[in-house]
Amino acid sequence: MAFAQEKKDIQIHFENDSVAVEKGSTFTNFLVIENKSSEEITIQNIIPQEKYPGLLFYPKSDFTLGAGQSKNLPVKLIANLDFMKLGSNKIQFQVSYTTPTVTKTEMASFFVAKGENKNIAIYTATYENFINPALPQSSLLLTVENQGYSERTVKIDLQSIPDGLEIFPKQQTVSLEGLEKQTLEIKIAVRKQNTLYPEFNINAIVTDMLDNKMVGSNTLYLVILSPNRQIARGNEAASGSNFAEISYNENSSGFNYLQLRGNTAFRVTENLKSSFNIGADYYLEDGLYNLYDTWLELQRKNTVLRVGNVNSSDYDYPIFGRGGKASTKLGENNQIEILALENNYNLYGNYFQQIKGSTMAGAKYAFGNAKSFNGKVSYIYDHDPRTNVDTQVANAVTSLLINEKNTIRTEVGLSNEKGLLNNDENAGASIGANYDGRIGKWDIQSVNSFATKSYAGIKRGSLFTNQRISRQFSATQRAFIQYQNSQVEPEFLSFQNAPQSGNTSNLRYYFNSTEALGLGYQFSVKKWSFLLSPKVENQKTANSYTSHELFSYRLEANISTTLGSHGLNLTAEYSYSKEDNTPDWFNSLKTTLSYRYKSFSLNGTAQWNVTSVFDLNSYYNVNRNFANYNVYASYNFQMLNHNLTGSFSAGTFYSELYKNLNSNITGNLEYKISPSWSTTGYFNLSGYKSTAEYATSGNYYQFRVGIKKYFTAATALGNHKVAFQFFEDKNFNGFLDSGEPVLTNEIVKLDNYVAITDKNGKVVFQNVPEGTYTLKVNENAGARLMMDPIIMVHNNINRKVGLVKNIKVSGKLTEIKQAYDDVETDVTGIVVYAKSEDGMIYTAVVNQKNEFEFFLKDGKYNLYIENDKYSYTQPIQTVQVTKEGYSKTVVFEYKKKDTTIKVKKF
Repeated sequence: MAFAQEKKDIQIHFENDSVAVEKGSTFTNFLVIENKSSEEITIQNIIPQEKYPGLLFYPKSDFTLGAGQSKNLPVKLIANLDFMKLGSNKIQFQVSYTTPTVTKTEMASFFVAKGENKNIAIYTATYENFINPALPQSSLLLTVENQGYSERTVKIDLQSIPDGLEIFPKQQTVSLEGLEKQTLEIKIAVRKQNTLYPEFNINAIVTDMLDNKMVGSNTLYLVILSPNRQIARGNEAASGSNFAEISYNENSSGFNYLQLRGNTAFRVTENLKSSFNIGADYYLEDGLYNLYDTWLELQRKNTVLRVGNVNSSDYDYPIFGRGGKASTKLGENNQIEILALENNYNLYGNYFQQIKGSTMAGAKYAFGNAKSFNGKVSYIYDHDPRTNVDTQVANAVTSLLINEKNTIRTEVGLSNEKGLLNNDENAGASIGANYDGRIGKWDIQSVNSFATKSYAGIKRGSLFTNQRISRQFSATQRAFIQYQNSQVEPEFLSFQNAPQSGNTSNLRYYFNSTEALGLGYQFSVKKWSFLLSPKVENQKTANSYTSHELFSYRLEANISTTLGSHGLNLTAEYSYSKEDNTPDWFNSLKTTLSYRYKSFSLNGTAQWNVTSVFDLNSYYNVNRNFANYNVYASYNFQMLNHNLTGSFSAGTFYSELYKNLNSNITGNLEYKISPSWSTTGYFNLSGYKSTAEYATSGNYYQFRVGIKKYFTAATALGNHKVAFQFFEDKNFNGFLDSGEPVLTNEIVKLDNYVAITDKNGKVVFQNVPEGTYTLKVNENAGARLMMDPIIMVHNNINRKVGLVKNIKVSGKLTEIKQAYDDVETDVTGIVVYAKSEDGMIYTAVVNQKNEFEFFLKDGKYNLYIENDKYSYTQPIQTVQVTKEGYSKTVVFEYKKKDTTIKVKKF
């Protein structure tokens, strides 16, 4: 501090320590050189510390600076793409100068605050992704996009909701250059399918490895294809919060019912919070009902209890049903959970026959710290009276962060299955080890897992290994080599209720495998991204009745771009293959085109000939050459000042292989009647036509109309509700008296949290953590609070706040010119000060019209200017401000310094 306060004779600095910049804009900062010595100095060199992209102008000529003089030198830059990608936000210049005695060099710098989106986007090309459960595994392409300009290393975690999907890899680390997009492939296998409502979501969470903060997330929607489909459920069945909706549903099949859905959260006591969710159907014709997705949750401090419909994750076993679950935090990062439930989707009702489901009990313990090391251990016991099998599964996972670019993840599982009638028993185990790391320009990813045939967890009988090494050549070029081998061959106990003559367990035998070795090269040209990937692949499938094998040489290409509001993604895969070790080779092609414009998207897929070993199961029904294609379009919209929202989608699918044509159109609407009430609507029209012999066809419709009520979000435990009502306190007594107006549509800040008052002058801040906050209101209009702006929050607050309008004091600067003086002056940016009697100093800046204004409370003030660029006739002026206002205009007259115009007459 002592060094910083040392008075230097030669001061070199930038006018602004920090400058906010936006991409594509130019900006100027002034290099200020002040000679406060008694000697003349010579500025010899002004050199940028490095070759800054976007540097348009800086002073390069030598000049002298007299004693007591100062000079402002402009440095101008443009925030082009290369500038925004600069690794450092510090702009530094080297200034050399000489005095009569010495030569010195000093550094001057300023920082740029880049207006950038620091989020990481993660998404798929289409909104919905369809998975065929007959396939051993399906591929899903994820696009990870760095929307900022700096290099980032991020961790991606993927979680199946509900459990039942096996995802490879569930966690991986990716390094992204500024604005770089990478395409990642994940493998998905359906191990335990929920046949009644076969929709799954994948929660994708992106964490910055530098500070361990979440920088992106998305929910990826998966639809598992199934012959048992209830149309209206879809993804929206579990969406939304703090609402209640009742609707009427009608179907062409006569499946008509009333539906009630709702979700709300409320405070029971100061320390007890409650959440309630309900889903209920009432079938009009039969008088039957069904209660599902209904639960009550209570939270007190770090403990949560849930009863009703329960689901849970991270057990390596699908957990959902009706029962109870309790969890509590132990310290900062440790947590324990216990649950007991019956594996039945319905909570109660008589529409479905109430068959006794599995009885489950389990516990889970999570441990570690938030950043470098964490893990969990879990145990589940399942007694299934339908199959007469008892199952136990224990699982443990650990994750170790060596540094921000190297992560190791391990997993181990043990299981036991016992048949209660035949007394047969199986033990099983699983093991997994993953590594994600970066060494220089090399990225290494190794994902490995193995489960024995009789392991009872989700990975039963599976082997998966994925080795990928990639090399980054530049910000726009990357190459990789990848080897993948996956197999599924499960083994089960015998049918407990079947006679034991013969090997009946073979009826459940199946085997699937995929082995592939591939190369890839990814590069970008301006806004276009390209990927070329050749590979060799061998697929096998077998069951009790048949077996097939497909060997292929493949070439995959991907082109994608974003042009303003337009997005384009084209993927094509050409294959040269042979089937079942026959000598004949054939060609095939599969291509997908996705186009997006704002909220409209269009997707199409076409397939010629066999591209997967599973196509061979139906290959004998068609000629050697066949074509499948589908087209799907969707549009999301907001109209009438965002009061009308909705989406439409339509698609058609034709399969020459499977001999059918399907079409579908769907719409979803919501119209807001008021801020808390809205009407809703849904419709679905679909058609099916068989193109085979003895063809059949059919049509189906469904619609729903409803009314929806929204509730105010509840305040979380440990947080508080802070409410204010603002009014103009005309008589300065601090109370809202009759006739005093409330302040509507006023911007209110509680630290960085911003809200706006309603028609009653009220504003509410929900979920405010304990602490100290600063209240700011109406700064631009010059109003002042009649209370201390520092708010201590340790309980709920409901307070009336009076404001007094400050008095406007206006002024201007006027130049006194000599005769024949036509040189214009610029006083824009000069600071004017107002000092009150109690020593408080207020500032105002002269605008381009040479005017300034203060908003002051009543009292006496000295207005003055300290700028010495000009000489002022009256640099200090005193004004008396009263409650009635100040109508005069304060005028500061000034003259040019050291300027004398001599006129000679001839």
